[in-house]
Amino acid sequence: MLVQHSLERSIMEESLLKERVLGRTGIKVKSLGFGGIPIQRVSEEEAISVVRCCYDFGINYFDTARLYTVSEERIGKALEGVREKVIIATKSAHRNKDGVLQDLETSMKNLRTDYIDIYQLHAVSSREAWEQVTAENGALEALYEARDEGKIRHLGITSHDIDLLSEIVRKRIFETILVPYNYLTTQPELELLPLCRRLNVGTVIMKPLGGGALSNARAALKFVMANESVDVVIPGMMTVSEVEENVSIASTDHNLSQEEMNSIEKDRMSLGNQYCRACDYCQPCPQAIPISFVLRAENQLLKLTGWTPTIEKQFQIAKTRVDTCLKCGQCESRCPYSLPIRELLPQKMASLVRNREM
Repeated sequence: MLVQHSLERSIMEESLLKERVLGRTGIKVKSLGFGGIPIQRVSEEEAISVVRCCYDFGINYFDTARLYTVSEERIGKALEGVREKVIIATKSAHRNKDGVLQDLETSMKNLRTDYIDIYQLHAVSSREAWEQVTAENGALEALYEARDEGKIRHLGITSHDIDLLSEIVRKRIFETILVPYNYLTTQPELELLPLCRRLNVGTVIMKPLGGGALSNARAALKFVMANESVDVVIPGMMTVSEVEENVSIASTDHNLSQEEMNSIEKDRMSLGNQYCRACDYCQPCPQAIPISFVLRAENQLLKLTGWTPTIEKQFQIAKTRVDTCLKCGQCESRCPYSLPIRELLPQKMASLVRNREM
């Protein structure tokens, strides 16, 4: 049984969440969905409670991936019994047919279902990756086969390369895309999102809060949801209070106040385009440097929580490892935002050390 909020609250909140059709899938989704990355970091009991809370509030789109460790299993447990009332999306990062088919079987077992609504090729963010998935016995063949067998219902793709994704969308293979978009990452609104609207491709938005970098969650969500070319936004949520806050924001008018616009401009000035989104595609580092922690700690994490024991522990580890950087550039070759990581690491670490000594 789901943990029930009051019937009155569920009905009220569900009616306030806007509903849109997810491109040519024909699926009706609420404008606010659930991003399944953060529930890896809490207990199973807490994770299940968060997912159930989302369902009770009328959220019906739940996104996860094989790479998100225990996320699939927790979502599967939370939504068992209401499977036909929700839309489940998951992903495989394999580039070959056999790997994707194996991932799909694992995902269905974890999610306690015999089909996936939206099955996505994960992080196709380079031309090399695209060539791999479209080659003979590539990942795309697996999607076609699984769809023919009824194991998946719709094909999706995710990417951090906006130009490449625009090219892929024009091939009219995929019914949905998952792409980062927020008031600092605005490139998708120039061509990609309008293109998807014209070609009737469903648009799912990740990183609406910039991986935690953006200072005003209300302004950030309203900014993304105000775009008529956006179908569903999936912020990561790992507490019931975060769910309640996001539902409240999504259920209101999306016009930005002057104060909210000022906060957006302040973030644009302070963060610029060299901020870490915590996607961790830069990993693994051969020297085990916690790259995203170093890049985000001072201007993002500490602003949220201050020097907690967990951050202190991560700081001590990072301090011993940054100086061991080989300057090999592997991290930069994998970063979808082309951050100059080798240049930023010593700068950010030095500033973090000064902050700790104050």
